[in-house]
Amino acid sequence: MTRKQWGLCTLALLAACMLAIIGTVVLIDPFEIYHKAEHFIAPIENGTQNYSNAGIAKTYDYDSVVIGSSMTENFTPSQLDSLLGGSFIKLPINGGSPFNHAQMMELAFRTHDVQRVLYGIDVEALTWFYSTPKCEMPEYLYDDNLFNDAQYWFNKTVLAKFLPRCLRTLGQSDPNQRDSMYNWGSLYEYGEDAALREVRLTGKKKRQEQHDPVFSVQSQLNYEHNYLPFIEGHPQTEFIFFFPPYSLAQWYQFYNAGDLLYHLSQKEAVTEALLMHENVKVYDFQAQTAWILNLDNYIDASHYGPWINDAMAEAIAADEYRITDVSQVRENNDVIRTLTLDLRERTEWPYPAPSSAAP
Repeated sequence: MTRKQWGLCTLALLAACMLAIIGTVVLIDPFEIYHKAEHFIAPIENGTQNYSNAGIAKTYDYDSVVIGSSMTENFTPSQLDSLLGGSFIKLPINGGSPFNHAQMMELAFRTHDVQRVLYGIDVEALTWFYSTPKCEMPEYLYDDNLFNDAQYWFNKTVLAKFLPRCLRTLGQSDPNQRDSMYNWGSLYEYGEDAALREVRLTGKKKRQEQHDPVFSVQSQLNYEHNYLPFIEGHPQTEFIFFFPPYSLAQWYQFYNAGDLLYHLSQKEAVTEALLMHENVKVYDFQAQTAWILNLDNYIDASHYGPWINDAMAEAIAADEYRITDVSQVRENNDVIRTLTLDLRERTEWPYPAPSSAAP
């Protein structure tokens, strides 16, 4: 064999190996970028979220989406289907910024006719810079450029970990995966010890700077760039925004950081802006004292169990806790502020769990 022939054979073999790798990844497609998994169980979990969401948004059949942080991960899509109508999927970004959540909405609206968006607003996330992702996303999976998918086809972790994992579940299916994906509710301990693990009640006062209920620069930019384009660009879509019920211990942490009044003011400002749109509904669960004072609902100061998600879904369906005037948010904020200022006088958690404790 001549040197030229040897070189051509080597190139042909290399090309064949590359095509075989590409074909295998595209055929199996662990993250469902090209087609929904039908003959194996896709590796959808919190650790794969930023990758799995790209495939879910592109290839699943849905007309409604859940957007937000870990505060939205324990929703049950089939329950939302039944209560609110439509066919829901979850596209949360754990710890994400409004920019990250806008990335998910952009992909969902680009690939589907989205009729309803259920969006959990974290007040602290409004402080994040409007054009900066808090979680880095694999952009090559979110666009329509096939060529940069080489980063997926030849990804070391995909080839060494996720392809074998998919092959081990060939012939299996998980009919409950749409409901169970990203749900962490059964993985943690609940109660006062867990909820207050990083919270220290000192009985000391912390200076709070007064804030008017108007947008800060960052909150306004987040609203204008990450909320408004979708609301105005899709007037036939119903946007259901809600403020999740952190425990009172989380508001005390905001107080300790000197940010309590700031976050409450930004909550009021964004609510007032959202209420200007006919295709928007706003719900506020943050002053629901039966939830926020009962630490049996929480794994830490802010994260609540899935029964709270279920209860919020039922409340939204019944149009309970809906905000139709910004004065209602002011009243709720007054409740939070009063409870927090009372808590600052304590060195122990003063609220016993009710007899009807969380499951």
